[in-house]
Amino acid sequence: MKQALIGNVIYGQSGGPTSVINSSAYGVIKEARKYPSIINKIYAMHFGLEGLLNEDLIDLDNYSLEELKKLTNTPGAAFGSNRYKLAHYSKDEADYIKIINTLKKFNIRYLLYNGGNDSMDTIHKISEYAKKVGYELYCVGIPKTIDNDLPFIDHTAGYASAIKFIANAVSEIYLDDHSYKVGRVNIVEIMGRNAGWLTAGSLLSKLNGTAPDLIYVPEAVFNIQNFLNDVHKIYEKNKHCLVCVSEGIKDENGNFIFEMSDLKDKFGHTQLGGVANRLSKIIEKEFGYKTRAFELSLLQRANSIVPSSIDIKEAIKVGEIALKKALQGENDKIITLKRNKANGKYRIKYDLIDISLVANKEKYLPLTYINSNLNYINDSFLDYALPLIKDKDNKLFKDGLLDIFKL
Repeated sequence: MKQALIGNVIYGQSGGPTSVINSSAYGVIKEARKYPSIINKIYAMHFGLEGLLNEDLIDLDNYSLEELKKLTNTPGAAFGSNRYKLAHYSKDEADYIKIINTLKKFNIRYLLYNGGNDSMDTIHKISEYAKKVGYELYCVGIPKTIDNDLPFIDHTAGYASAIKFIANAVSEIYLDDHSYKVGRVNIVEIMGRNAGWLTAGSLLSKLNGTAPDLIYVPEAVFNIQNFLNDVHKIYEKNKHCLVCVSEGIKDENGNFIFEMSDLKDKFGHTQLGGVANRLSKIIEKEFGYKTRAFELSLLQRANSIVPSSIDIKEAIKVGEIALKKALQGENDKIITLKRNKANGKYRIKYDLIDISLVANKEKYLPLTYINSNLNYINDSFLDYALPLIKDKDNKLFKDGLLDIFKL
């Protein structure tokens, strides 16, 4: 291992927050304070990359470790997030000049960025530019996204807490509707533009007998007539029907079924929304059934009431390891999580891969998890998801699901 370069550390948060992104921040800060002979100061970017561009930095030495420990209980991005699109330096060098000037001014030699696909593209570009201009900088990415769509990573920090919330929210909707002999068609819209990992998580509610009747994900072609036939058959038989659907379901041509508008975000992604509401209206018009639409929205990523304890521990760990690897001279890399079932028990091994393998790339829900009718998730998914939400300490839950009374 090469001798660590004496300098300062900066940490940034980017993209959609999660309930455990701040746990990764805590891991970075706690670990960094173990190396006072190498690290003089620890900074956080205020509102991510924008803070770095504007010299708006937070001096974390102003906070005690006891105060910072509260980060593990705090949802959202405590230091501020952003969705700033960094153009390639070959097209526009202005932002990069600002970034390098800030790094030099504060003697920052270690840059840790916490985010998903687009965020990893950002840190990859910064790392490349620093090399180009001869500034010694060590950049390490910390994986974060509830979408769980980063390739080469078993699961991302934030995903477990999100699906624990989703599964229990589905249980609550199910139990409320089954309080009546005749219920409604309830449609739950779950985040997921191109990947169905979050919506597949609704299957976990099967463990306490409150499973949805239908589950639709973006990886499976959505046919509106087949959907109506499925709903009609289930409701006529049971007088209840619970549907979980990804916001990004698509038709046979790959077009989003319901686009809110032609508006796109800074990364060119179509703004989606209103799937559950529109499907509800179609069902009401077709069959006259009473319906209710639920959009879980940001509650999926802000679950701090019943987060997964495993998620919190792993989020802290990836922050710690990212800092260690940067000090060891690793650059332009991202921390990965690999599952290792030792003696049938859930175990995670942490490793490194090149950020370029992850930046702007997506990992989709395997088709083996989707049933042949394209309207449900196979039980094999439970083997993947269940270990992520199990909480032995909370007596309200059994295997991460509400331990409910059954008549």
